[in-house]
Amino acid sequence: MQLLCVSISHEKAPISVRERVSFTKKKQAEILKYIKQNIADECVILSTCNRCEFYLAGGDCKKTFLNYLVSLVGGFVADYITVYENDLCCEHLMLTAAGLKSMILGEDQILGQVKDARGFSSANLCCGKYLNTLFRLAVTGAKKVKTETLLSKTPLSAATISIKLCRNILGTLNNKNILIIGASGKTGSIVLKDLLSLGNVNIYATARTRGGGASDNNGAVSVEYEKRYDNLDIYDAVISATSSPHLTLERDKIASAIKTCKTRVFIDLAVPRDIEVAQNESTIYKNIDDLLEIADGNNKIKQKEIKKAQNILKKYTDEFRVWKLFTENEPLFEYAENKIENNGEKYKFRHKIYDLKAENDYARFYEFVTALKEKSYEY
Repeated sequence: MQLLCVSISHEKAPISVRERVSFTKKKQAEILKYIKQNIADECVILSTCNRCEFYLAGGDCKKTFLNYLVSLVGGFVADYITVYENDLCCEHLMLTAAGLKSMILGEDQILGQVKDARGFSSANLCCGKYLNTLFRLAVTGAKKVKTETLLSKTPLSAATISIKLCRNILGTLNNKNILIIGASGKTGSIVLKDLLSLGNVNIYATARTRGGGASDNNGAVSVEYEKRYDNLDIYDAVISATSSPHLTLERDKIASAIKTCKTRVFIDLAVPRDIEVAQNESTIYKNIDDLLEIADGNNKIKQKEIKKAQNILKKYTDEFRVWKLFTENEPLFEYAENKIENNGEKYKFRHKIYDLKAENDYARFYEFVTALKEKSYEY
């Protein structure tokens, strides 16, 4: 069984490219179905703000899938693709799930996103035993890294860094008015929680429910989504963290709503981007790629923990490789066992296989399988 990961991520692709491969859940389901029917036996799509990755398990599907991807989004994507095959695919997912491939090292959200990707694929009947096992071990390994290293001891995310960026630009957040668009989502809820913890910020949060007027919600004033432009003039910062494929703030409507001149920050955490604003001396726009400068400082502090995390993940990478080798050679083991006439020897042979598997030593297990093939297996 061949494993393949085709990745378009922040490591190679700017946000202008990533937002073009940011698919809605409905579109992801369509893509999964097509791949399952026409390209590979199994498929999982991992889609986040910083990456769109396709994990495939099947026969020789690399060329076919790459041609399909180009037909899906356009030839431009070829310049931004990284391909990981077999063992490298396994290692890449392990590192990704643990936050070692994130823009912000050790960030917490990626683990949940990996779990959700596997669950979504399973719900669409596209995650079979190979990718199911690989993703399960990746999640287990990532949890181990989280508890046994310092990578997540001071958790940072795009949400928390966006607040730091606001503070850096505005000088202070004391008594500042900040609007969060998409506060009920995963990223937006973190922004809201972190701002509430400061205790001295006037927080406004959009709610898509109609009617009822504005009300206080855990310290944040609720603003009907349809009325988000009404008080735009009073806000010192706007942070958008939606999963909407459409603009939440349009340039012309922003210009009409703003009357007073003061420094304002618009931070767009969405992919695809959903704020359209004209920048000038007092109006500053930042998107998720602009958070990299602050993230770099955080990453340098965590560099020394990377080796420890890699050593932890190697155990789970090896466990998957051993499991895969075992699974693919079950017919060989059965054939070899049937050649043994003595029941006692059959028992010993069977236990030898399971003992080797339990050792989690891929090199030793591979050596045993190779010797077994050369001695007793006919193609």
